[in-house]
Order: sequence, then C-alpha cells, then structure tokens
Amino acid sequence: MDQALGMVRIPVQIRFADVDMARHVHNAVYLHWFEAARMALLEQFIPKEHDWRTEGLILARNELDYRMPVHLTDQIEAEAWCGTIGNKSFDLVYAIHRVGGERPGICAEGRSVMVCFDYVRNTSIPLPGAWRVALEALIRE
Repeated sequence: MDQALGMVRIPVQIRFADVDMARHVHNAVYLHWFEAARMALLEQFIPKEHDWRTEGLILARNELDYRMPVHLTDQIEAEAWCGTIGNKSFDLVYAIHRVGGERPGICAEGRSVMVCFDYVRNTSIPLPGAWRVALEALIRE
C-alpha cells in the first residue's frame, strides 16, 4: 500500500468474473475497488478492535465517472483520499489508475459520502475528534 500526500493507493487484481460480455470490466465492479481503497484508508486511523456494531459509518452516497474501460489483463491501482469534512460526515474521493501498458491513466473517478452513525441509538453522530484529526491529514489539496 502506497501512502503519500494524504492518500492510499493499493493494487487491484482483476478477476475473470469482473469482465462482462463487452470484454471489459463491468461497471458495478468499480464500486468494489473503491471499497477496497476506502477500507485501506480507514485502517490508517480506526483501530482493528473498533466495535462497528455500536459506532461506525454509513455509506450515504456513491458517485462514479468512467473515463476509459479496464480490461482483464490491465494492471490497475485504486486510490483514495479525503475530500471534505463536515460535522457528521466526510467525503472520500477515489481514482482508478491503469499503470503501464499502452494507455496508462485514470480509468474512473468517484466520490462517496460517509456518515458517522451510532447503531445503538440508531442516529447520526458528530465525527469523532480523533477521526477528524486523521482525516484532515488525508485531505489532498
């Protein structure tokens, strides 16, 4: 996992099952890649022993813009960083990169809105202070 300039960047393995009849990666697969990058980013500041059944996050929104198709033999990486921070939520921003090959570059970009949530009381909660500090360090300017 590459960590620099307030982001994470992880390699992604393309599976044969990810490819559709048009011979490129199916559009829904990109959200899985965003999720993998998101989890790598969250692991930087949320302890492994955190009890997600009491307090955690709700994925409130996903946005995805496709730039160029990804194929089975492409080498790709998923990147995530923090976009903006609110009182109870924050945005994460993503990019899917093709590395090497004939057409390196950004294949997709996206954004998600994450809402802090108390699962015991079933309500949104303010962003925990330690999370805010960590996310501020992950903002790319």
